[in-house]
Amino acid sequence: MDTGSSIALLLRSDTPPSPEDCNLAEILDFFGIPWTALTVSEAIEGNVASLMTSHPQFSILTSAPCLAETLQPCKAGTFPAWLAAAASVFVFGFQATDPCRALLRQITGDPEADIRGIEAWPISVSVTDAFPDMCGPMSALRIRLEPGAADAALVIRDDGELQSILGAPEGHLFAGFAYSGLRFFADASLAMVDIRERAATYFDVKKRFAGAVPVVMYLKWSFRDVCWTTSETNACLIIDDPPLWPRYGFLDFGELLQLANEQPFATTIAFIPWNWQRTNRDTVAAFRQNSGKLSVCVHGCDHTGGEFAVRSADLLDRKLKTARRRMKSLLKETALDHENVMVFPQGAFLPEAASALKRNGFFAAVNTEVAPADDASNETTLADLWSVAIVRYGGFSIYTRRYIHHGIENFAFDGILGKPCFVAGHHDIFRDHGSELAEFLQQLASLRWKLSWRTLGDAVCRSYSIRPDGGTITVKMFAEQLRIENMEAITRRIRVVKQEPQIVSLKDVTVNQDVVAYEYMDGCLRVIVDIPPGRSADIRCVFHERPDAFPGSESVSYRLRVAVRRYLSELRDNYRYLFRFRV
Repeated sequence: MDTGSSIALLLRSDTPPSPEDCNLAEILDFFGIPWTALTVSEAIEGNVASLMTSHPQFSILTSAPCLAETLQPCKAGTFPAWLAAAASVFVFGFQATDPCRALLRQITGDPEADIRGIEAWPISVSVTDAFPDMCGPMSALRIRLEPGAADAALVIRDDGELQSILGAPEGHLFAGFAYSGLRFFADASLAMVDIRERAATYFDVKKRFAGAVPVVMYLKWSFRDVCWTTSETNACLIIDDPPLWPRYGFLDFGELLQLANEQPFATTIAFIPWNWQRTNRDTVAAFRQNSGKLSVCVHGCDHTGGEFAVRSADLLDRKLKTARRRMKSLLKETALDHENVMVFPQGAFLPEAASALKRNGFFAAVNTEVAPADDASNETTLADLWSVAIVRYGGFSIYTRRYIHHGIENFAFDGILGKPCFVAGHHDIFRDHGSELAEFLQQLASLRWKLSWRTLGDAVCRSYSIRPDGGTITVKMFAEQLRIENMEAITRRIRVVKQEPQIVSLKDVTVNQDVVAYEYMDGCLRVIVDIPPGRSADIRCVFHERPDAFPGSESVSYRLRVAVRRYLSELRDNYRYLFRFRV
């Protein structure tokens, strides 16, 4: 198939839609894929002529029981004309029943094809290296699944036409094959994940493989011309806490730069504003001289426990204004500027912190924790975790990041979804002169994707979703600042859309610092931008700031506690380095 399908046909039973039908529809909507539903009765009666006329390139998604019921009136080895006209058919939910088993044998041509439950754990899944257009950065990976991550496997004879996409010793978890001129993709998953499900921690393919990985691979491949996608994967290594000294714990900035020269990558230090007066001149100079590889962003204010896990708007504003004053003082004293991105201390935040960041000039946050510190405030869903950034809280973007121990397979799956590759760490990621980090960077470089290393602020501003929309390209903006380039030979018109629930707080929208007109419909900002060939557009949302409600300074006792906390933290980190052979 040279081009992707333009619409999905969701074949489902005559009864009210099943939970799996609803879950699949939600996934289609999430990726922006147009779809229409077709019941088994409508299919059998042939009520699909209008669909075939208006959408000559369509693909079918259905469960095995529904397809088995639909094909029941057909002669063996034949398909109705509307089914044969599909670009491909995605079938999931092969239950261990006679109808599903008969269907599998019918569409594979293998009279002994079978459905096998997975009982022995853990299992190892191999991703094919022969289908990079579908598997992308996950190509050739071996993934060790945890109990319950998959539920069944398909045992199909390989007659030379079978393509195992996701294979395991028990059988195929996902396979493609052609029968009677029709291309099928069989997914052994019994159910689709519900992306509306609340999530308190990061998405892990080792735990949630079935109903997620196969369908995402298929949709991003089959509907690549109509779904939301990205042109590149922006990446950054984010190191929390270090002051700008030559060495902090296991982190030696000289070794960091040497490693960055050997394996090109970019690093942003999540810098604690309290440390603004405690910098080393040579280290700061190294940052200025290597601005494309090194930068600093804002890591809290005083870095006290839960300082952004509070609800008081006045207190949050006070913290953020103090942090900004300190970072401006750092710029004035050292000529080292910072990126207006927040990394929450200990990852702790509440929804009110997102709104406070927006009105205090920050354009995004990056965090390892994906849900608010207060369980009752958690509205994060799986869809949020699959998105480029979480915009659930006040419409402010919280980009997620991962530690190395999350596994290369999760970084790769994020790449298929279109998420940026943000690697989190502390000084101890450079233990043994950064050998573990260097090995992981090599793994990232070996994946099949376009990985672009940038400092955090630049990476955030360039992480967006795009899709064609007639003669215009629609760009989904996440951060409060967007950078987009036109590398074509003609002027490129883009329609920028951004979810914005706090429109009353919006002051201006600017393009290359010029205030422009915008529309607001259905909770979204909409801006049309024409970018001449070889030029770029810098689009920003500027919000009204609240006046400082707390002009006074913190108490002496509070400042003393903060100082003690910082010095003890530094003592701990440097102690671990000095006595590294004993820990």
